[in-house]
Amino acid sequence: MEPEGVTKFQLHWEAGEPPAAVLVRELEHWRTRLKAVGGVGADPRRYGGIGYGNLSRRVAQGFWITGTQTGALDRLGPEHFCLVTDWDIATNTVWAKGPLPPSSEAMSHAAFYVARPEIQWVFHAHFPTLWHQARDLQLACTPAPVAYGTPAMAQAVGSIAKTQPLPLLVAMLGHEDGILAAGATAKDTGQLLLRAVARAART
Repeated sequence: MEPEGVTKFQLHWEAGEPPAAVLVRELEHWRTRLKAVGGVGADPRRYGGIGYGNLSRRVAQGFWITGTQTGALDRLGPEHFCLVTDWDIATNTVWAKGPLPPSSEAMSHAAFYVARPEIQWVFHAHFPTLWHQARDLQLACTPAPVAYGTPAMAQAVGSIAKTQPLPLLVAMLGHEDGILAAGATAKDTGQLLLRAVARAART
């Protein structure tokens, strides 16, 4: 299993202005909810203490995503986000600007936005119980040999996104405990993920 939190894509990042607070308000709302149930955070007992979980939303210029290694923070402000402006899945390259570099999962988020124009929100969280039961719960899954942060993962995510109704969940079998949710609204995306977590806990 790949180590958590390592950026694998080639990044062209430049320091830039934070987003307007209104643009990241819903992202922070859902990040807080996911953090409260353990899907986002940093824990010395998990992944060597490296932060995990990230959220993004589409905008005209690309997408705003939580900055790299912000999982440990209790609250995020606009200064903790990054604007991904362009990407090339084939060459595993990302262009971004903002107060912080983007999450190491930025390419997987990009794959959703490329695959479906109606996808406006992507949430990535880590839920061990849901991840281990993904096949039993009939979640769409990426192949186990495919590691996060790679062109193969982005291609696998994109292929799934093109065939599933929204909102949708994807278990990243090559990324320990990793679950992706995507949808047209933040509420639909977040609620689908939380319902799945609750269902896994009851199983």
